Amino acid sequence: MVLKNVYIIPHGDEIITQPNPESAHMNRKIKEIARDDTSDTIVIISPHSIRLSKMIGVVNTEYLRGRLRLTGKNIFQIFKSDRELNSLILKNIDETEEVLYITGEGKSSVFPLDFGSIIPLHFFGKRKISLIGQSRLRERDRLIDFGRKLFRTTMEYGGNVSIILSADQAHTHSISGPYGYSSYSKYYDDLVVKSIKENNFSKLVDLDEHIIEEAKPDSYWNILTFYGIIDEGKLKPEFKYYYVERYFGMMLASTRVQDKQ
Repeated sequence: MVLKNVYIIPHGDEIITQPNPESAHMNRKIKEIARDDTSDTIVIISPHSIRLSKMIGVVNTEYLRGRLRLTGKNIFQIFKSDRELNSLILKNIDETEEVLYITGEGKSSVFPLDFGSIIPLHFFGKRKISLIGQSRLRERDRLIDFGRKLFRTTMEYGGNVSIILSADQAHTHSISGPYGYSSYSKYYDDLVVKSIKENNFSKLVDLDEHIIEEAKPDSYWNILTFYGIIDEGKLKPEFKYYYVERYFGMMLASTRVQDKQ
């Protein structure tokens, strides 16, 4: 068994700077799951990384590097890509497309890490990384199928792997936020939490496009991928914590592949 854990982790910088009790609690909950993670490679799928219109981008540079300046803290990260796993993903999953930057190999083969990757990875320390851009494919069945194939591919791999789906929830919880207010923000986030707790994603899969547009999450597409992973592996998701940070929702959830044995 090589796929060890699958996580939905938020990427608001408040989970690092901890300006309030809720963000501090989220910080502690993420540290708890990261402390027990012994994977050699982390696959991270970020909504703020590379986005292709018709495919899912797999970044296959030799290195990944990023810097994030936060209040009272600067984060610098450099990781080596797991190109062996990348090659397997590109071979096995026909929805994927290879992404390179500057050059295909060597010290200059470096792709920039986005904040949606930097913030969750900050909790896990040094690992090999497989960076995948979140797809906004309109065909929801293709996103679910991508999750199924990703489960099968990581289970075939020779090293221990965990998957992080970087995701914040609805972004329209407050009229003072940059996207304004919509009552659908609470509806969307409540549905996400209910789907995780009950391990029933049918209503989320069939969610009206208007609700997604009004709630403005960046999580929806990654959650469909998460559903494909856990459904293929007959896994049980575990809800960890949720709260609203000013205008957007943040939720932490996970599943351990070992639990299915």
